[in-house]
Amino acid sequence: MRCVANTGRMSRGECSSIRAASDVGTAVELGAVVSQWVGRVVPHEGYMLAAVDPVTGVGCFLAREHGYSQAAARRLIVGDRSDGDHPYPFDRRARQSRVGVFNTDAPGLRRNEAMRDVMLDQGVGSELRIALAHAGTMWGGLVLLRPRGARPFSADESVQAQRLARDIVAAMRRYAAAAPPEPSGLALPPGVLVIGTGGGAIAAERVVAATPSAREWLDELGTRPADALTTSDPPVESIVWILTQTVRTTDKPAMTRVPTKRGWIVLNAQPLTGGTDVAVTVQPAVGTDLLPAMAFWHGLTPKERAVVEQVLEGLAAKQIARRLEMSPHTLNDHFKSIYRKLGVSAREELIARLLR
Repeated sequence: MRCVANTGRMSRGECSSIRAASDVGTAVELGAVVSQWVGRVVPHEGYMLAAVDPVTGVGCFLAREHGYSQAAARRLIVGDRSDGDHPYPFDRRARQSRVGVFNTDAPGLRRNEAMRDVMLDQGVGSELRIALAHAGTMWGGLVLLRPRGARPFSADESVQAQRLARDIVAAMRRYAAAAPPEPSGLALPPGVLVIGTGGGAIAAERVVAATPSAREWLDELGTRPADALTTSDPPVESIVWILTQTVRTTDKPAMTRVPTKRGWIVLNAQPLTGGTDVAVTVQPAVGTDLLPAMAFWHGLTPKERAVVEQVLEGLAAKQIARRLEMSPHTLNDHFKSIYRKLGVSAREELIARLLR
């Protein structure tokens, strides 16, 4: 998709359109809308929009088009991490939006020689990277690409891109909050995958074993190729790959929660003992698994989240007010705000949704 340039600033109508445009069905559609919108100010050939779980910092949905191949993108991620000092990480370390430009030939930030070769091999001449953070929380990142021979991204375009970050975050949050505030309704047993390198590079990890239900769970994520688990050597779905990379980097279990049309899914990964393989489970996100991330996406305040936590413990209103040291009137105001933000009408509906 080639985006249309606009050298002027965005009108109020254009800025509000990105918020309304996040009423889309899939992350892929969201990415296309964001790319078109950003392209009015910062034209580009390809893009990758990635969101992270705001609690764990692990990727939870993404979209890309006309950019790096999946294999090349993974090589760059692994290579950038191996440098140990990437200036624009898409993880929870960043607390404010930042923009950087990587060029292969023109002035700008430079990757190491191996990673520069990946860019050259993919025909990329300039990459503009936006770390999307707002209100002290990291939400993800947007990568824009131009081919070799095209004009590199300019300092002015970097400034313009940074100004758009807040509205991009708003669009991502609106998309995630549109998912039903409840566990996924996909009626399947949990999916289990075993991810291994097969003796190859980490960037080329493969699914070495999977339960039958794993295929449908990965379909529900909406970003893997249709035949990804039908080959004898299937590639790892992007979100699963990011999750397993987190496990390998930290040597600790990792989690991410993904919004879908049918509700929320949780993916958990942990290293298997006695080897290098990583086990990943995919299932509905229920109750205490669901609430922390959903509270961020829906904009619940810390007090509102605490109220919901007490509700899930089965406490009555008087007990909640006493435990949280607030008056019944204040508690009632919190309940009204919670119901409005989550689109429910009563305490019973709230419990039924989160614990379905």
